[in-house]
Amino acid sequence: MHLFSDYHVSGLENIPQAPYLVTSNHFAFWDAPAIGSQFADTVPTFTARKYKGTVTGIFFYSGSPIWIEQDSPDRQALTTALKLIQQGNPFAIAPEGTRSKTGGLIPGHEGVAFIATRTNVPIVPVGVWGTDLMFKQARPRVEVVVGKPYKLPEGRVRGEQLGEYTDRIMCAIAALMPERYHGHYAGNPLIAEMAKLVK
Repeated sequence: MHLFSDYHVSGLENIPQAPYLVTSNHFAFWDAPAIGSQFADTVPTFTARKYKGTVTGIFFYSGSPIWIEQDSPDRQALTTALKLIQQGNPFAIAPEGTRSKTGGLIPGHEGVAFIATRTNVPIVPVGVWGTDLMFKQARPRVEVVVGKPYKLPEGRVRGEQLGEYTDRIMCAIAALMPERYHGHYAGNPLIAEMAKLVK
């Protein structure tokens, strides 16, 4: 990261002892090394099954990937994530489920709220930007900001409440990023509310 970008990281003191749930936005392939390299723990994460067995997929094995079918409710992958966290491990998830091609945040999927409310571990929000410019510009500035951990109310939630909790998780990420990256969540009042917890 330092070789190919002007790489800056802040907030590492906010990382708690495991178990915890890392939530981050997803702009580019380089988000994973930009974020994952800063955690002392090995942090398993969901990885699209389409990369399994490919040359690109080799790069994900160091992070203990949990292979998941994108754009479909993969209950087996969710169950695996829950078990890992319940066993005391950290876990990372990009709630958007895929790389944003808009230059800003896109809607998060509710699987992140499902995991968070069933494990009741601290949620560590991370905002990352500039990774989409790597190898397109000469050493672009890449920023990684780790926010303060917070928790959602514990318990099984469904329907609209899952959606509300997902918005809170995404707005916590947005609160760590410049406004120009807020995308789908631009102007959402939850950003200011979550900023009080994570900044």
